[in-house]
Amino acid sequence: MNKNKKAIIATTLLILLLATLALVYFNSRPDTVSGSKEVTIQIIVPEEKTKEIVLQTDALNLKEALDEKNLIDGNDSGLGFFITTVDNRLADDSKQEWWCITKNGEDVFDGVSDIVIADGDKYELTLTVGY
Repeated sequence: MNKNKKAIIATTLLILLLATLALVYFNSRPDTVSGSKEVTIQIIVPEEKTKEIVLQTDALNLKEALDEKNLIDGNDSGLGFFITTVDNRLADDSKQEWWCITKNGEDVFDGVSDIVIADGDKYELTLTVGY
């Protein structure tokens, strides 16, 4: 065999090997999921039906996850982000209403921007009356 035939055979084998590897990779790679964390949010307004929303997110903190779905609005202050609206429900300051964040029914003492979320977390945003 001359050198040209050997080079053609080697190149063909290399191309077949690379194509096989590419095929194996694309068929065995994990499916991409929108958001690696699943976080459940309950929106609780007294005397109304509780709403539950499940978020798929890659966000690091609760504020980012809620912002992705435009679930909250509020104000940034020197003390952090203060939630004034959840799911288009504005807390009425004249009635001393405010949004309380709890996790599995337990008080959370961090601001919404400082709450680091993990897969499977469950939070409640409760419209509370009285300071």
